[in-house]
Amino acid sequence: MASEHYNPSLRQVPRSAKAPILPSSGESSILAWLEDIGRLRSREPQESLFDEAENEEISDLMGNDDNFEEEEDNDMAIEDD
Repeated sequence: MASEHYNPSLRQVPRSAKAPILPSSGESSILAWLEDIGRLRSREPQESLFDEAENEEISDLMGNDDNFEEEEDNDMAIEDD
């Protein structure tokens, strides 16, 4: 493995050789590892994207479509004829 850039993480292993087993670090979870290295941070509270007024406005635009079961019953009656 002759290269002008030396990288100790790279190594060449014959294809017929068994893969080496990675040693266990003893930690059982990736969360513990992230906490230990300082990469896991708690989330800051976020405000809701929509307030109640916007939710009501969206509901008004959508309308009240509670009669879908009645429409299905009518469609079935037409198909049965």
